[in-house]
Amino acid sequence: MFMGLQALAPVPRALAAAARYTVHHSGQTHWTEQVAIIVSTTPNRRYLSTHPWITFSFSADRVSPRTWVLLGEAASKCEHLAGSAMPPSFAEGLNRISLERGAYGTTSIEGNTLTEAEVRDIVEGAANTPPSRAYQRQEIENLVSLFNDIIQECLPDNAPPLSATRLKAQHARLMVGQPAKEDVVPGEFRTHDVLVGRYRGAPPEDCEYLVDRLCEWLNNELSQLGDDPALRTPMAFILATLAHLHLTWIHPFGDGNGRMSRLLEFELLIRAGVPVPAAHLLSDHYNKTRDMYYSILEQTSVRPGYPAEDFVHYAAQGLVDGLREQIAQVQEMQLSIMWQSYVHDRFHGQHTQARTRMRDLVLALPADRWTPIGDVTTLDRGLAEAYRNKTSKTVTRDVNGLVKMGLVEKQRGRGVRPRVEVMSAFLPPRRDPSAGQ
Repeated sequence: MFMGLQALAPVPRALAAAARYTVHHSGQTHWTEQVAIIVSTTPNRRYLSTHPWITFSFSADRVSPRTWVLLGEAASKCEHLAGSAMPPSFAEGLNRISLERGAYGTTSIEGNTLTEAEVRDIVEGAANTPPSRAYQRQEIENLVSLFNDIIQECLPDNAPPLSATRLKAQHARLMVGQPAKEDVVPGEFRTHDVLVGRYRGAPPEDCEYLVDRLCEWLNNELSQLGDDPALRTPMAFILATLAHLHLTWIHPFGDGNGRMSRLLEFELLIRAGVPVPAAHLLSDHYNKTRDMYYSILEQTSVRPGYPAEDFVHYAAQGLVDGLREQIAQVQEMQLSIMWQSYVHDRFHGQHTQARTRMRDLVLALPADRWTPIGDVTTLDRGLAEAYRNKTSKTVTRDVNGLVKMGLVEKQRGRGVRPRVEVMSAFLPPRRDPSAGQ
């Protein structure tokens, strides 16, 4: 089901959304869905005249075909990532790196000057941050704690509903140990007007009301996502980016609104079943394309029609780029495991000292570079011990034997490398899609 949200006339109370589709006798399925969130409004609310782009509605017709293609690819890659069996060490590393990049990205956008390497040390508990930058370290620790708690709370089926109270509690935790600022009360909505660059936040007297409406809208849409991942993930992604936009537009807190908007977006993705490493990708994308991020955010509230779909497309492209990188890492890991299995099969039943030494040598060779012949015995401790009393002739003989087996390539002046590319013979045949017609 598509998520097509359309603003309707105010009524006394919120009503549920409805959807339908028609299957014609030809076998084609035509979506005729109309999804609407009907929420009560108060005519004298000031935001209605100052912030007409805050509507808690979005029509799926505004999403371009290019964006739908990206969302379809994102859904497919999320399922691929979620269904990929990984060694524990690899899975742990993928989760840790995505967490580091997510925390680094969302704080760097707001001016935290810690480097990615320093953030990595903080996440790993090995940081040596000077006292003058302790508040920046605390900011990273606050975000990491919030990320982890959201994962623990929202992965089960009984996740607590989104609410203004929940967002306030998260904000209070976000601001722990941060420099005090005038008119900023951690865990409370602002009571004053705020101007960020050229953007003025929603009227302070409307903030509580608007966040309540936002949470009601999001909770309702989350409950209707359905179970089909091909539809659920694209719809969830659109909803998450719209949540990001709406909280940014409202700007309910005295400080920390950008981080809270990205945190809410992350939470929506987790609630919708997006794999944890993928859910961290957007903050990393926004940080790497910071100028574009701020430009598109601004355009959504100043251009005619308030094109939220431009932000959806921009975010979708970043998500897909990040997913492609993660899938490539998974495929590289799988190829490495297949290579090890292949090498062991080639030496199956051959238990002599020489053959064991040759097997260990080819497995120790790094796949991404050439290794000088004179360095192969130092690749790991086991090889050093195996060749401890051997001459260079033994090393040369072993390497030449591996060349004859087709397991390594040797070149004068460069050294030796494993022929991992032979594994491509075991992949399904296909024409190179980048080749000409």
